[in-house]
Amino acid sequence: MKKKITALLLVLALLVPTTQAFAAPLTDTAATPNVIMRYTYISTITPVLSVSKTTATYSLAVRGISSVKSISATLQLQKLNGNTWSDYGSSWSASSSSNVLSTSGTKTVASGGTYRLKATVTVYTADGSETASANS
Repeated sequence: MKKKITALLLVLALLVPTTQAFAAPLTDTAATPNVIMRYTYISTITPVLSVSKTTATYSLAVRGISSVKSISATLQLQKLNGNTWSDYGSSWSASSSSNVLSTSGTKTVASGGTYRLKATVTVYTADGSETASANS
């Protein structure tokens, strides 16, 4: 009887089509580098951060489509505390009266931490505005 049940289960397993499903773990897309988001007015947002000892060197490049009249950005250093990113220091801003914004500089940070640059960008056109965030 046990052999018949085993044989029946084997036959059923072979007859039933199988489907494999693979899923990536859920992640915060704002925290994931190389995630490509599609926007109406924003072409690219590229925040970059490198840290050497206590100096964080940052840059931000934003490009809007040709109808963008101006761009404003708020930049914020963030420090990794455990599994959570927390704002580090005060935010600062940059702006442009064209469809391209580029800014760079340095900030002082504590030695030995893990940091990233968060950029929140708003572009303005005659038809409206669009806001997006990106992390280094």
